[in-house]
Amino acid sequence: MVSDVEVRIDRLRPREVAERMAAGPVAWIPLGAVEYHAEHLPFGTDGFTATAVVERAARIAGGVVLPWSALTIGTLALPWSLRYDADLVERALRSTIEQAAAHGARVVVVHTGHGPLDLNHLIKRVCADTEARIGATPGNAGFRAYGLCYLELNAARGVQLGTDWPVAVDHGAVMETSWTLAVAPELVRLERLPEDPDGTMLAVYGPNPRTRASAETGEAQVQGAAELLAARVQELLAGGRIDPLADLRGFVARYWPEPLELGARAGMAGSAAITLRNVGPVSRYVTGCALRIDGVPVDPAGMVLSNPTVGETGVPFPVTTLGPEAGFYVRRLQEAELRIPVALGPGPVAVELTLGLGGVTETTLRATLRPA
Repeated sequence: MVSDVEVRIDRLRPREVAERMAAGPVAWIPLGAVEYHAEHLPFGTDGFTATAVVERAARIAGGVVLPWSALTIGTLALPWSLRYDADLVERALRSTIEQAAAHGARVVVVHTGHGPLDLNHLIKRVCADTEARIGATPGNAGFRAYGLCYLELNAARGVQLGTDWPVAVDHGAVMETSWTLAVAPELVRLERLPEDPDGTMLAVYGPNPRTRASAETGEAQVQGAAELLAARVQELLAGGRIDPLADLRGFVARYWPEPLELGARAGMAGSAAITLRNVGPVSRYVTGCALRIDGVPVDPAGMVLSNPTVGETGVPFPVTTLGPEAGFYVRRLQEAELRIPVALGPGPVAVELTLGLGGVTETTLRATLRPA
């Protein structure tokens, strides 16, 4: 297709829609959020960047791009960040996929520019369930629904392994600022960031992007992600399949090399807290938790996670509810607490903490701690 052809369905008429679908029977569904992105980026950052990727992919693989949706979960607890019940998000997404299939899409792509992994796992489950149901109906064998987040495309491409920036995913920092400079430069206000290169700002999870972000870097990443996504969709149109969790496993393995640092705090009688500090550049998403103190298992029913950092909800999170779609974030340089129904003495204690990571793997941390 022509590189600048219009693919957004809200700007097309029936004849043009038919032409785009003839080039490739694909419906592209970008998801975003209305979310606080610090003082220099717009609230619609996630929607703009998600749309940019699928627009470019659609110009390669064919199909039409639906308007981006702000129905989402997992936004930061900051002013004007909107979030909705997961059930509402699921029902809206399922209905959109079903309607796209009814209108002739053979592949539906759900791509989110809003990156929390609870949302990503929800998208993948809805896509798998809907694909199976539609594919089992007469005339729809081979239908595919593919759900993913931009971070998976960056990870699959090996974008900035290690601690260099921009990494595969951030919030308001070098990556998102570079992407927005590439796709909507008129909406970026770099001058509102601190002049100090090491200066910090609320909702910037990464280094100050004022002098590090660039449209050139953003353009290279957006285009690379679009080309990879288009190639995958062409594979699906040819009858192939894609493991929906492969990129997430690679992301966790390659971009989360640093373990969380453990500490301990004595609490009230019969209680204590294990602290979890993220010293790495990328947020950690905890999806499971099992604890032993001096070799003795601690009852998970009595354990609660809490992250009091500004921007997080601060709501206590029962360990027994953890899962891929109900995880707990410890973002860059944040410290969270695992409150436990066990008293810790003044002497050293042996801690063995097994954490589910990203909903795709787990790790075991061991440390000898002295409660503060």
